[in-house]
Amino acid sequence: MSITEFLERRLDEDEKVAGAADLVSSGLETPPFSSRYDELTDHILRWRPSRVLAEIRARRHMLELAYEATGLDMDRDLDRALGSRERSGVAYVGDRMLRSLAMPYADHPDYDEAWRL
Repeated sequence: MSITEFLERRLDEDEKVAGAADLVSSGLETPPFSSRYDELTDHILRWRPSRVLAEIRARRHMLELAYEATGLDMDRDLDRALGSRERSGVAYVGDRMLRSLAMPYADHPDYDEAWRL
């Protein structure tokens, strides 16, 4: 599996979960939320479904920008090009962007350690 296929699948999964939660909460007034663990309250409220969906849209845009930066066709398997760039220039930055986008999913069983920065 290429890094881009991996990223697209993870974003699809995240979007499905957040979208389902957003449907449940849409149109509802946000109820007061409190926890005996006050430090968790802000975290939970900040990562509401609409925020997660906005984050996913931003990551999809970054994925497209990374492909554009590499100079390769987005439909091609980019794995063979990862790491083979000179350590400067726009294409190298595109490769690093893709690896960076994969970092939050490093604990996923399909994550390839070769993608690690």
